[in-house]
Amino acid sequence: MIFIHIPTPPNLPTHWNKIYLGRIAKVRELTTQELRSTYIKSHGSWGRLKKWLSMLSCDKCWYCEAKSTRAPFDVDHFRPKLGITIDRVGLTGHDGYYWLAYEWWNFRLSCQRCNRPEKSEAGTNYGKSNEFPIQDEAQRCSLPEQDLNREFPKLLDPCVQADTELLAHGIDGEVKPTASLGTWEFQRARYTIDLLGFNEWNTPEIKRNAWRVLDDLIRCAGNQPAVISHLQEHLSTNHEYAGFFRAAIGTHRDKPWVEGLL
Repeated sequence: MIFIHIPTPPNLPTHWNKIYLGRIAKVRELTTQELRSTYIKSHGSWGRLKKWLSMLSCDKCWYCEAKSTRAPFDVDHFRPKLGITIDRVGLTGHDGYYWLAYEWWNFRLSCQRCNRPEKSEAGTNYGKSNEFPIQDEAQRCSLPEQDLNREFPKLLDPCVQADTELLAHGIDGEVKPTASLGTWEFQRARYTIDLLGFNEWNTPEIKRNAWRVLDDLIRCAGNQPAVISHLQEHLSTNHEYAGFFRAAIGTHRDKPWVEGLL
């Protein structure tokens, strides 16, 4: 997971404000969940921000940092817009965060593997979909006027730097929690890894195979211009899984020339 910094004010497309004002005004007029749901489903204007969201992450999924292997992308609503599930069971009495359906700061660029529900051959469910548990259900917001800051989501948020630091990369290609076992921080990291399937769908193997080539270059070729150029390419923020490669290349920090690249 990469930290996504969105400048304030955001450099939104020029046409977005007009669309947003019209959509959110209409949602506020509708008095039932059925009417709101019908309107929102037929007016998915957030897709107009997909290019902007993609530019913020160098065309990578904000959650898993994939480009081609887990794409194409969806615009995920971090707080689900039309209903909430916890362990795939609908949360009774909650209509979702419908008032956030068009708020740009609730959008996260997500590959389909991270966002859409998918069941493995073993029967395990992956994908965020409408999953959104919080630490204390009594603090759940259900109305626009309530304070979202009182909620503590279990899912890690790529827009919160402290959340992204709860995940680490092993040279085996797997994503792992950094916090101590039994802590809320560990629970959040483990939950995010498992829900989004970070270590599934051959993703660790893809990373390992790419790392073996780089590892051999560092060990066998050493401090050569071509090697340095290759490492810099993988360390670049726009490279797929750059977080993993930075951690893997960091295992050679004992070499001054490698340390100088990090």
